[in-house]
Amino acid sequence: MGKNLTVIFDFDGTLANTMDLVMSIYNEHAESFGSLTVDKSELTELRRLGYKKAMKAKKIRWSMLPRMVLFLSKEMKLRMDEVPPYPGVVEMLKKLQEKGVSIGVLTSNNAQLVQDFFKSNNFPLFDFIVSEKTLFGKEKALKKIMKRHDLNKDDVIYVGDEPRDVVSCNKAGVKIYGVAWGFAGEEGLEATPPDKLVYSSDELFKEILSQYNQSR
Repeated sequence: MGKNLTVIFDFDGTLANTMDLVMSIYNEHAESFGSLTVDKSELTELRRLGYKKAMKAKKIRWSMLPRMVLFLSKEMKLRMDEVPPYPGVVEMLKKLQEKGVSIGVLTSNNAQLVQDFFKSNNFPLFDFIVSEKTLFGKEKALKKIMKRHDLNKDDVIYVGDEPRDVVSCNKAGVKIYGVAWGFAGEEGLEATPPDKLVYSSDELFKEILSQYNQSR
């Protein structure tokens, strides 16, 4: 790795704990989607099943998915004040910047909503925030970011919480650190393991700093 390390973070499930709100909105409207509600006690098993089998278990039709995602995103915009950052992530980001690490965000969430969340929760200023409206496949967006900011893929780490993040990073040739606290959880990343799996923001900070120091 070169001296200018850039760490790109996912938003939902990595920096912002949107999972409880998503589950709550989904459960409130599951009947209108023609699907079954989700109880927290089922999460471990559903994560192990992966997206397709979990959707089947909850009777979520593929044809309904775009409408469901659009509805959830509209509802979330109205209720983002219910969403907290994950413990320690704001402090971790500030410490990374103090050490000279560049930080950015790549999310499929609404850019303005993300920026408002960062502002109201005292996040540091990111070097860039990119919003790409895609359900699957962030590899093109990652490649665009690297080209636009003249980044070498060996100098980039992506931090995400889902198997699709791992797949996208593998395709883009970018190292990925997975967080165990997100949507997929440790169980959901078992079949598609990231380069490193971390369990706290402190551990994530140490792993990133270790990678940064090795290059100097």
